[in-house]
Amino acid sequence: MKTNCHLSSIIVSIGLLTVADSSQAQGSATRFTTNDGTQGTLTSGQPAPDHYGPAPPFGQLDIDRDGFISRDEAGAYLPLLNDFDFVARHVNRISQRQFEYWNRTQNR
Repeated sequence: MKTNCHLSSIIVSIGLLTVADSSQAQGSATRFTTNDGTQGTLTSGQPAPDHYGPAPPFGQLDIDRDGFISRDEAGAYLPLLNDFDFVARHVNRISQRQFEYWNRTQNR
């Protein structure tokens, strides 16, 4: 029963620290001590974003020159590949108009 009590206090402590620490900068670490004297460190945050630079022109991504960017062609620019389903609206290609709109409004 005592083990369950300590485990519960650890879980509650971690939960409270997570909520209290969520507003801090990415990659923050919080040290804590539980009721039984056990020390721990809670590290939280998101990895630093990769900076891919500006998107290449549509014509450079449209390798087969069919007027659309396929999923394979989008792989040349990772942010576009990550957003492919959103931009393509769940079809298998992106038009130049869709690409330009995404690049202007979503590509940050």
